[in-house]
Amino acid sequence: MKAFALFALCLGLATTAHAGYTPTPNDWACTNKVGGTWTHGRAPSGCDANAFGPDSFVRGNYAGTIFNDASASLTDERKRYMQAMYPVIRDASDRYLRSRKPGVSARELEAFQRGTYATLRQETFWSHYRDAQLSAGQPYALKMMRGDSGHGHGMMQVDDRYHFVQLQEGKGWNMMQNFTYAIDIYFDAWEKAPAACLGGVTTPTGTAAEVDEYWRGRARSAWSAYNGGPTKVCRWQNAADVNVTKDNGYRDNYDARLWLVDIADLNKAAGIDVACLMDNGPSCPVPVGGNVEPGKLLQVGAAACVLAGNNTLECVDDVRDAACLAGRASFDESSITQVYVAQTASYARIDHNRHQLCRAQVPGLQSLASAIATLQPLDLRSAPNGMVLGQAAAGTYQVLDFMVSGAQQQGRLYRIRADIGGVLTDGWIDAGTAASHASLAVAAAPAGPGAIAFAGDWVKVVPNLNMRATPGGALLVAIPANTAVQVKEVFGTASANNLYYRVEYLHNDGVLREGWIFAGNLYPASTLASWAVPTAAPSAAKPAHCPNGTRYDSHLRQCMSASQTYGPFTVAAMQACVDAGGGAVCTANRASIVDGVAIALPIWSKALAAAATGNGDCPRGAARSMAHRFHCTETVTRNGAAETDVYGPFGTALVNACLARAGNAAYCRTNRWPAAAFLALQP
Repeated sequence: MKAFALFALCLGLATTAHAGYTPTPNDWACTNKVGGTWTHGRAPSGCDANAFGPDSFVRGNYAGTIFNDASASLTDERKRYMQAMYPVIRDASDRYLRSRKPGVSARELEAFQRGTYATLRQETFWSHYRDAQLSAGQPYALKMMRGDSGHGHGMMQVDDRYHFVQLQEGKGWNMMQNFTYAIDIYFDAWEKAPAACLGGVTTPTGTAAEVDEYWRGRARSAWSAYNGGPTKVCRWQNAADVNVTKDNGYRDNYDARLWLVDIADLNKAAGIDVACLMDNGPSCPVPVGGNVEPGKLLQVGAAACVLAGNNTLECVDDVRDAACLAGRASFDESSITQVYVAQTASYARIDHNRHQLCRAQVPGLQSLASAIATLQPLDLRSAPNGMVLGQAAAGTYQVLDFMVSGAQQQGRLYRIRADIGGVLTDGWIDAGTAASHASLAVAAAPAGPGAIAFAGDWVKVVPNLNMRATPGGALLVAIPANTAVQVKEVFGTASANNLYYRVEYLHNDGVLREGWIFAGNLYPASTLASWAVPTAAPSAAKPAHCPNGTRYDSHLRQCMSASQTYGPFTVAAMQACVDAGGGAVCTANRASIVDGVAIALPIWSKALAAAATGNGDCPRGAARSMAHRFHCTETVTRNGAAETDVYGPFGTALVNACLARAGNAAYCRTNRWPAAAFLALQP
C-alpha cells in the first residue's frame, strides 16, 4: 500500500486556487523527518509540524487527534487515535456535504462519507499529526504527515508543487483546513461522475443491490479523479489502465470498510470544535504568543514577515532571510514573534522573492550563480555558523547560495565549492559586513565552469522541457530532450533556490523564441543533473553583444572592461550619476565598436556605474516585466510621449533577427531596445 500525492488538486481548483507550478524539491520545508508504518495514524513519513505553524495551536485545538508513538502499546494507541479521529471526519464530511447540497438525501450522505473514509485510508491511513522521535533517545516532537517524497502534505496529501501558497497559509498543517481544502476536489468529481461514468443516470433506481452499485460507482469515480486529475474520473472502469492497482485498492477499502477495525463507537461525539476549525473562524483559540504589530519580526508558518506602514505584511518565505526585510520596515531583530496565520487574515500581504529582495537591500551582495573573487584565504564551514571544514584559498568561485546576517551589519555569507585537501567541497564562507566586505570578496569574471551555468554556457536539456514566457509562466513550446541551448541569464526563486535559465530556441516550426526553462533546485539537495547538464558549444553564438575588449556581466547587466562600464544606462541611473556629481560623462556618448560596427555609448567608471545603477535585480528605475519575457524594462518620456525600453541580454540569434527586421539599426547591437522592436520579434 502506498499513499499518493494529490495530483487532482493541481487541476480541479484551477479557477479558485493557486494553479501554478512551484518546483519545490523533495522534502521541501521538511525537518527532522521520521518514518512510520502502514497502519492507522502512523503512515510514513512525518516532518516537524512547526515548520508551518505553532505546536501550541495544534495541541490546544486538536487534543486527542495526535498519534503518540511513545505509548506502551501502539495497537492500543491506534484504536484510541481512530476512535478520536472517526467522529471528527464524520462530522466534517457531514457538514461539508450539507453545506454544498442542503437537500442531500440520507443515502447520498452515507455514500459520500463512506467514500471519504475510503479516501483517507487509501491516501494516508488516516494519518495527520503524530508525536514521534527522530531516533532512540531523542525527545518526542510533533510531526505532520508527509508523503510522495515529501510533496504531499497532511492526511489529504495536498501537493506543494501545485499549492505552494495555500500550504504556506496552513492548508497542509492545520488538519481541518487540509480536509476542507482538499475535499472540494473529491466533491467536484462526485458531481461529475453520473454524467461521465454512470451512463448519465443521476438518480439511483432499481434493486437495493443496484442502488448500492450506483453509489459505489460515484465514490470510485470521485477517487479516480482525486488521484489522477479531473480527466481521469472514469479511470476505474479501465482494467488496462496503469493505475488499476490504485483504483482496486480504493475499491477494496470502500467495500471492506477497513477503517472500522479500529473504531468501537460510531456515535461518539467529536472531541474538537470541527465547525470552527473548518471555517477558521474568530472563535477558534489563538496560540499563545505575540501580536501582529509594527516594529516586530514575525514568523508566520515558515515565513518571516514585517508589518509595513501601509498595514501590509511584507514577507520572505524563510526566516533565514529575515534581515533582508529591513528595507521594507524597521523591526527589532533581537527576537522573533511567532503568530498564527489566522491572525494575519485581515492584512494585505506581499511575498518577496529572496533573490530580488536581498540584492535590493544589501549593496554589493552578489547574486546566485554569479562569480566572486576572494581576496584572502577564508574558512569554509559546513553551515553559515557550522564547523570549519578547511580553508578556501583566495581565488574565484561561483555563488551557490547566500545569506544575509543582521539587518544593520549586513553580513554576507556565500556558499561556494572549494578545493579542501584535494576534494571539491561545498561550504560557507563569511564574506564580511557592510563595512568590510570589499576587502574580503568582490565581484569577478567567471574562471572556468560553474556548478550552475554561467551566461554564455551551453547546456543540454535532460527531459523534454517546457520553455515558458517567464520563470514558471505561460508555456511557449516544448524543447526536446538532449537539445543544446545557450544560457543567457540565470534567475533564482524562493529559499529552495529554484533555478531558471533564459534561452533562445529555434523550434522545428522555424520560429525563433526566447524564454525560460526550469533548471532544477539547489536546496536541500541539487537536482540540476535531472534538468539541464553542461554540453559542448555547437556554435560561437554569444549570450549578449558587447564592445571590443569588454564582457557582459550577468550580475550587473552591463558590458564591462577592467576599469569601465558601458551603457546604455537607464534614465534613472543617469540622473543618479548627475546627482552624484558625475558631470557631463553621465549623459555623453563615446565611440565604441561592437561586432566591427561603430556605435556610440556612454562609458562610466566602474565605481560610478555601480553607485548609479544600484544593486537591484534590475538597474535603477527598471523592473521585470511579465509582458516582455521577464526582461527589465523602463518607461520614460521622450518628446512628450511615454516610451518603454527593454534591457538585455540579447543573444546572437535575437540580435541578428533584430538587424534583419530593423534595417541594421544601431540599437540592435546595444543592451537597450525599444519595446515595440523587441515585441515584434516575439511570436
